[in-house]
Amino acid sequence: MNNKILKSAVVYHFQIIGEATKKLSPELINEYSEINWKDIAGMSDKIVHSYFDIDFVLVWRVIKQDLPVLKVLLILY
Repeated sequence: MNNKILKSAVVYHFQIIGEATKKLSPELINEYSEINWKDIAGMSDKIVHSYFDIDFVLVWRVIKQDLPVLKVLLILY
């Protein structure tokens, strides 16, 4: 992830995902309890408050491993 525009876009979308997570209904959170919603929201908070200290290796891992699972579950919902 060397492209600054790509990094900015990814960070922005992680912020959106994290903020949206905070607005999910308790029913949805309980129904998909295998998803660590608190970590998703926390990643958004961490990005907002420590922009210059973002671990893009971790961000890339989340994109490759975690987001596809989250996407499938949310599509099913």
